[in-house]
Amino acid sequence: MSDFGFDNYHGGGFNNTSQGGFTTEHAGSSQRQTATQVRQSLTPVTIKQINDATQPVPDAEFKVNNVELNMISFVGVVRKVENMNASISVTIEDGTGSIDVRKWVDEAISTADEECQKYSELKDKYVFVGGSLKQFSNRKTVQNASISPITDSNQIVYHHLSAIEHHLKAQGISTTGAGGQTTNATTSAGSGLFVDNPTTHSKGTGSMTDQVFAVLKESSNTMQAGVPVDYIIEKLNITKEECLLHVGKLLEEGKVFAGYDDNAYVCL
Repeated sequence: MSDFGFDNYHGGGFNNTSQGGFTTEHAGSSQRQTATQVRQSLTPVTIKQINDATQPVPDAEFKVNNVELNMISFVGVVRKVENMNASISVTIEDGTGSIDVRKWVDEAISTADEECQKYSELKDKYVFVGGSLKQFSNRKTVQNASISPITDSNQIVYHHLSAIEHHLKAQGISTTGAGGQTTNATTSAGSGLFVDNPTTHSKGTGSMTDQVFAVLKESSNTMQAGVPVDYIIEKLNITKEECLLHVGKLLEEGKVFAGYDDNAYVCL
């Protein structure tokens, strides 16, 4: 498991309370304390947030939708590893976008070829990344990064939930109301963590892959162990082979994940 453990999420992770749910920050925290925490702790994000982030002035903190980004963490799938002689470049995507992570080579410890081989073994596998967000020649990259393979799929779900909580807090949106009831909140188009998806879930709208995704998205809240393939087949009146083909595409894109039950899938 990564050296950047869950305890380092700070404001991005869950806080244990007697009532459960998400909690709000204590009032009275100074801006200086907040800025220090942002610099010293990992902010859980999606790659879309990284790509959408901007700098008010050169060398300032990156910011996206009121979330300041300096030390960041994200999860994704390794897609490409390149040998840059003095360093290696690892391309990672999470279904919302992709980004290059630069790893410098310490020649006293290993060579660029050895490091390239090491990270090539992680291709098409999920990894956890923590590092510093920088920009060179108008291109964002993650420096001083730690890249660790994910061995527990729960870490992927946990990270996305942490990113959602951190994003909502930055918008001033309370996710837990009186008595622990969840309040509804919406964000404007383009301001979220994930890429936009079709809002219409009826059969006959969009490609068949989109329709399969719509069924999974619509049913995942009530079928938390996973939406059965047979349920999707019945909903869309398609064959099992067709269903598995489209689910496979969604798995590759990182939009859905295998559920706890066999032949069942969930959508975040």
